[in-house]
Amino acid sequence: MKRFPLSLWLSAVLLLLATPVLAQSSKVGFVNPQRIINESKIGKIAQEDLARLGKEKDRRVRKTLDRVNRLQEGLKEDALSVSEQQSRETELRTTVRDYEQLVQNSNQEIQNEERKLIRFVMRRADSILKGIAKERGFTMIVTDPEIIGYVDGSMDITDRVILELNSMK
Repeated sequence: MKRFPLSLWLSAVLLLLATPVLAQSSKVGFVNPQRIINESKIGKIAQEDLARLGKEKDRRVRKTLDRVNRLQEGLKEDALSVSEQQSRETELRTTVRDYEQLVQNSNQEIQNEERKLIRFVMRRADSILKGIAKERGFTMIVTDPEIIGYVDGSMDITDRVILELNSMK
């Protein structure tokens, strides 16, 4: 059996001893972005803006749906000529297609705006997160509550981030 050189043995022992020390020096914090959006002043303002956009889109969608319903009722009239019937059916198909496109575009626009607002709020929180991380010695701050099974209360800095965001001008 071949012998390992002494330096290789020492390296292996040092590596085994150093691993727990490295693991102990990492400290992970947690922040819940949804709570920041829901509970901070800036997040509430962003949600109000999004709600206004949603109401406007909903108003337009309802207006188009009302037009579709009126056209459908117009097709039920008995005294329509064949050409008039075909013309109204064509108009109805076009209006239904426009309605479906409007719904799809409205939903997409609302989702895009929601992502923008979340990014805006979280960018404002980013400097606060960095400051807290340095102050408390965190090497990482996790922001996805879906991947976390358990978070010790002392590692959750969401309340502090909300408090500091609310105090910003």
